[in-house]
Amino acid sequence: MRGEQAHALKRVARTLESLLSELAAIEAALPALPAAEVAGQRARHATLRAEAQKYLWYLVVQREALGLFNHEDVHALYRVPPPP
Repeated sequence: MRGEQAHALKRVARTLESLLSELAAIEAALPALPAAEVAGQRARHATLRAEAQKYLWYLVVQREALGLFNHEDVHALYRVPPPP
């Protein structure tokens, strides 16, 4: 049972890491984008950001299911960026 819980925690963390990576890539690309593409990328950023916030919440819930209730380290490690 614990093994499956740990595996689920790992899956959630990997998804969150992937979303945060995509957000960082968009933020890095925004300054060089043509004006016509900026609005679309900002919208994509907003969508990914909402998804990242949801997965951060999933991660916290998974940790609590394992008996881990201090999440400061999680919030420090997985910082969801503000809108650009």
